[in-house]
Amino acid sequence: MQTYLSEFTKFSLRPKVLNYVSYSIGLSMIYVPCIAALVKVNLPIYNAYTFSSWRLLILLNLLPGITAFIMLYRLPESPKYYLSVNEDAKAMAVLEQCCRLNKGKDVTLASLGVDSVTQPRLRGATIKRNCVARLWYESLPLLERPYFRNFFLTSAGVFVQFGVSFGLGVWMLRVRHLILQVEETETICELMRKHGHHKIELPTVSWEILNVIFPLLISPPSVLQCDLTFKNVKDSIYHGVFVLFAFILTSFLLMCIRRRTIIVIYLLTAALAGFLVNFVTNDTLILIVFLLLIVPPICSLRLTTSLLIDLIPTHLRGKAVALCLIFGRTGVLTSSLFIGYTLRQLCYVTFNGFVLAIIASAILILLLPSESKMMDNLSK
Repeated sequence: MQTYLSEFTKFSLRPKVLNYVSYSIGLSMIYVPCIAALVKVNLPIYNAYTFSSWRLLILLNLLPGITAFIMLYRLPESPKYYLSVNEDAKAMAVLEQCCRLNKGKDVTLASLGVDSVTQPRLRGATIKRNCVARLWYESLPLLERPYFRNFFLTSAGVFVQFGVSFGLGVWMLRVRHLILQVEETETICELMRKHGHHKIELPTVSWEILNVIFPLLISPPSVLQCDLTFKNVKDSIYHGVFVLFAFILTSFLLMCIRRRTIIVIYLLTAALAGFLVNFVTNDTLILIVFLLLIVPPICSLRLTTSLLIDLIPTHLRGKAVALCLIFGRTGVLTSSLFIGYTLRQLCYVTFNGFVLAIIASAILILLLPSESKMMDNLSK
């Protein structure tokens, strides 16, 4: 989605437009827990089959995806992509379509004096091999000069930012539930050392759900209904609101500050919050510090991806972003395993390890080319 939208956006507006689209991340993080708390359904259908809240919740969570498919299905391919693969006629056809849509049906490219289009950093001749071999040879330039350095730096930065945002974000709920259950005023690491082995008391689950998951159960347990309220999901809602606010703040910052500077500010803010986790004891302060630790990297992650989009030419852009996001998902897996093995016994190592990783990520971002150098590369 980011690469596709970037093809229709000029360089100077690209970070702002991509950030506007990222508002949907915050909205979705509010939408999902709110729907989960609002849905209250228990409609008998046939015999033991009941249309319950969790079934309706799954259907409601399908709506954004179905809506997006309908909206995006008829959109044209990027003309920049067509140019990058030497399909000039198709690129002109898409531009003609965009011209009529924006200027009116009577306006054509010819009437505007446009006879042909081109762009810098075009791909060479197409390699005539089978699909797998062509994929390898077309991706190989990412591992060579002049693209490897920028690709490696952004991928390493995204690895850390994904790990903090989503790997640590999942564990935040585990820690928060524990803190609210034990009701002791101590640091997170002390609470994890004393009570980390305790199980979380979650909302009650229906016998129907348990029977689906564990069909060999003979008799129902004492808990017979699902009861999920706003009290259970309020931290998730706060998380979503904070993410939406951070993306809105990013829009204002982009008016006066360069992307790299904003990314570094966000990452250093997260590093400071990670350091404060060692000391805070108040429940509200712990929630604020957690949000300051995991939310800024989400915003910096989107900006880092937009940097990669600008640093890589069109014919390699989609592959570069896809591979970069694979590194990011690996970061989620790695951070989740790291937290799972260290949080209880080596809690201080856990959070301070993330602090060091975030600082390292900020240094990697500073090593990327400046915006002015990117403009020079685009003009070559």
